[in-house]
Amino acid sequence: MTRKALLIAFSITAVLLFTGTLSGFLLSLPAVSDEAIQSAYRAVSKYRSSHPHDAAPQHLAIVDYTKPSFFKRMVIIDMNIGSKSFYRVAHAAKSGTLEARRFSNISGSNMSSLGLYKTGNVYRGDHGLAIRLHGLDSLKNSNAFPRDIVLHSADYVSIPVIIENLLTFNGPRIGRSNGCFVVTPSKIEEVVDKLGRGGFIYAHGEAEHFNTEIVGSKKNDRLE
Repeated sequence: MTRKALLIAFSITAVLLFTGTLSGFLLSLPAVSDEAIQSAYRAVSKYRSSHPHDAAPQHLAIVDYTKPSFFKRMVIIDMNIGSKSFYRVAHAAKSGTLEARRFSNISGSNMSSLGLYKTGNVYRGDHGLAIRLHGLDSLKNSNAFPRDIVLHSADYVSIPVIIENLLTFNGPRIGRSNGCFVVTPSKIEEVVDKLGRGGFIYAHGEAEHFNTEIVGSKKNDRLE
């Protein structure tokens, strides 16, 4: 079979895979692990025990960076009734290609950060509707606010981008950010309505490398 024929066959297979019944099955699989959920609950419990006067959050978002980006790897849990809604979410460009494996707390690193965040002001910026985030982990994400790490939307979080990347041999992935949590534009209002101000986001991952350098420091350590 010629190279052209192989490419055509591959393209047809890819389109069928990601637009047909099989894609619906694959992309609807649960993509947030029990480990990620348990870690998130522990982090929220620890934070609330040291901040007893803070109002209890109605919703908790959990992002499982151990999963490939074509999955709906962010879940928002209603803390009152336990219902779950799943969404696709992008990681940062230098954190990895299909999955996020490298993380940083440094401005300009173009990497995602792990740990617990609290949502701040809702605003409209260059990417439309967005939520500011405050990192609550002194090592992993404390620079989130000065780094302008926010939750917003972008067109590169979509099925067409997954297909385009697959057909150009870049892997079945969505686009990547500079460090922000990025969701599908059609879902941003729903996500913002759920999280609002004072909600929590927990980013879970298995880091190959974590840069713990903060402002004024020169230290790089592996995450234990």
